[in-house]
This record gives sequence, C-alpha cells and structure tokens, in this order.
Amino acid sequence: MSEHPQALPLSQPVRVETIRLRGTEIVVRAEEGQFHAIATMLGLASLEALEARYLLSRNGERVKLEGRIAARLHQTCVVTLEPFPVKLEVPVKLDFAPEDDAGAASRRGERDDAEIDIEVLLNEEDPPEPIVDGVIDLGAVTLEFLALALDPYPRKPGVSFEAPAAEPGAESPFAALARLKREE
Repeated sequence: MSEHPQALPLSQPVRVETIRLRGTEIVVRAEEGQFHAIATMLGLASLEALEARYLLSRNGERVKLEGRIAARLHQTCVVTLEPFPVKLEVPVKLDFAPEDDAGAASRRGERDDAEIDIEVLLNEEDPPEPIVDGVIDLGAVTLEFLALALDPYPRKPGVSFEAPAAEPGAESPFAALARLKREE
C-alpha cells in the first residue's frame, strides 16, 4: 500500500494491541457524507454504499486480515459516457508486520553488486504490508482494494464499441504516407 500525503476520505485506524489473538471482527462503513469524496477520489459517477467486514487475528506483532468489501456505485461508460450501476463484492486477504519486518521481507534476496537479476517465483507470497506506529488503517485498506476491483474501462451492459466504417473509396492514411515517400 502506498502512503497518502493527504487525508483519505475514509479512515478507520486500529491499534494492533487491541486485536485479539483469536480474532477481532471490525466493520468499516462509509457514511453518506463521505460518498462524494470517495467517488471523486476513485473517479466514480457516484457511490451509494460501501461496507467492509474484516476478521483480524494477531500472532505477536503480526496481523492477518481476511474479509469482504461490498459496494454499490455508478461508473461512467467509456462508450456512451452514461453512468450505470455496479455492485461489487471484493474478497480481501492481507498480512501485516511491523514496518522493520515488512521492509526486511521485501528486501530479502537483494544483492550488493550492481548485477540485475530477475527471478519470478510463482508460489512466493507477497511480503507483508507494514504496520506504521502500531496502527493499521482499515479505511485505507478498503479504499485501495475497492480501487483495484474497479473496471478501468467500464462499459454499460450490452454496449459495444463499433469503429466508424471507412468511407467508400477513402484512401488509407498509410497508403497516403507510402505515396509521399515514393515522391521524395
């Protein structure tokens, strides 16, 4: 997750020490007064509902988060430019570790020499997210996973893009370029 220089429209900080070892259930719900700011941040036509239910469990300083985000919103169709309704159910699964542990895990395997070595391990898990100052912001987690779940090129159901047909007898732009090249 990235750090946000400005305040997020949805924030729900949870102190790690308040999370029980066997699990703590937490609900994050956006209020109506936050809908516009969240919609603007995510480039949505509108947001009607946003709720996340998380189960957090702690093992020492490490935290495991599992849950689901439910959202009702409107996105703007890239073809018709009309808003249309979208319902999302987004599963969330994350591990958190204190900032120092998370940084060490992401740097594991780095070398001091200048050689660039790229290795792809298919079953390797992502490094844990950092816990900053003993706090996890569940609002930021909710907004990030919602943003990732949004279709970047939303289309209203049943709408397809049809390229305009070329005029009969119209010359291809590439043919015109080839002709110019030959004339030189």
